[in-house]
Amino acid sequence: MDDKLRREEEVSQETPTSSSGNEPGRTNAMMQPEVDAAMRSLPAHPPRGAFYAMTFRNFRLFFYGQTISVAGSWMQMVAQGWMVWRLTHSKAWLGVVSGANAIPFVLFSIWGGQIADKYPRRVILLWTQTAAMILAFVLAILASGRVVVPQAWQVAVLSGFAGLINAFTMPAQQAFVTDMVEDRAALSNAIALNSTRFNLARILGPMLAGIVLVRYGEATCFFINGVSFIAVIISLLMMKLPAFVPRKKETSLWEGFTYLGNHAGMLRTVILVSAASMFAWSCSTLYPAFADLYKVGETGFSRMMSANGVGALLAGLVLAWVGERIKREVLIYSGGGVFCLGLFALSYTFSYPLALALLVLTGFAMIIFGISSNTKVQTEAPDDLRGRIMAVYSLVFNGLMPAGSLIIGFLAQKFEIHQAVRIHAAIFGACLIATMFWSQYGKGEGATE
Repeated sequence: MDDKLRREEEVSQETPTSSSGNEPGRTNAMMQPEVDAAMRSLPAHPPRGAFYAMTFRNFRLFFYGQTISVAGSWMQMVAQGWMVWRLTHSKAWLGVVSGANAIPFVLFSIWGGQIADKYPRRVILLWTQTAAMILAFVLAILASGRVVVPQAWQVAVLSGFAGLINAFTMPAQQAFVTDMVEDRAALSNAIALNSTRFNLARILGPMLAGIVLVRYGEATCFFINGVSFIAVIISLLMMKLPAFVPRKKETSLWEGFTYLGNHAGMLRTVILVSAASMFAWSCSTLYPAFADLYKVGETGFSRMMSANGVGALLAGLVLAWVGERIKREVLIYSGGGVFCLGLFALSYTFSYPLALALLVLTGFAMIIFGISSNTKVQTEAPDDLRGRIMAVYSLVFNGLMPAGSLIIGFLAQKFEIHQAVRIHAAIFGACLIATMFWSQYGKGEGATE
């Protein structure tokens, strides 16, 4: 509004002389109502809608390519979980295969963050996406049974290789968002849309997996995922990015940890994401066992994954639209709280329709929490450390979830799946409450907020 008034004041101060020699200001006075009307029609700030980040060509290419590729990855995730369950009918093996992903990710993701700060991120992603494509084709050959008889340990080994690839993919991909949008003000919108894209694929992937699993089997799902990587590779090659300028200063591998340790607000966020990854997101490992309990088979399992994705997609759209208007800490704690309560409710239900409704709710809350946490860390991280800070974020986000999956798998084997989910939800809830108290009463103790 101040900008509008200023522009109107500047116009009103102009008093040009009439070309016919009439009294100065006469022409201006006659035109003033039209000028004022035109000025009032102009926005005080450039319009930034829910899809502002999509105005940048590089981000659009990334969005479309990744939507196709991640839909294929979700197909693989659903098919892999179902394949392990079909081969073993063991809740522990579900956790083992998921947990096998964690060891190489934990060992190499910090190095992956340093690589993301040192080399062109597009080049890193081209290499990692190509490797992931080859891995999907290998899994398809294994699942076909034409070379060897598939066994769960083989799937676990391939899951370990996937973890190694992700250790270099995730930090580069997280930090790459800032390379694709020229306006820093578009960053939070880009992160929200990036999550929306992920969760749109999260709906489409399990839906397609449900169809393909029933008709053609797991091998076809893995093969389709391999083909889907072509889309993201093409999108990366089509981007027009400024020349990469390598940093001359040698940087420490652990500098991301040091920075977080000195900034309490970011540190709390990363700790919360750690707890959510290990004790909340990991509950999804047991969804195949829930599907078996409800006696709904592969189709019902894919619907459970899709229901979770529907809630997540809605959350991404809501944040893209109104995320900047609500304080980020409010979104983080409210999203985490609802996520925790939704998991508690799920741990008490034996009704499949009610479980689907609760999965929509938990998917929504999970993404409100996740996007808000990611946005806080990305926007507050300095440019020269973003790769390493996002490596720490990726380490706790992706590295701890398989570890949590391993734990919840053995808990479900020892007790039962509802009680295992209840235990994990309770631990996450306790971490959430402790962090809230820290944010309110732990300020001024050395670390910067």
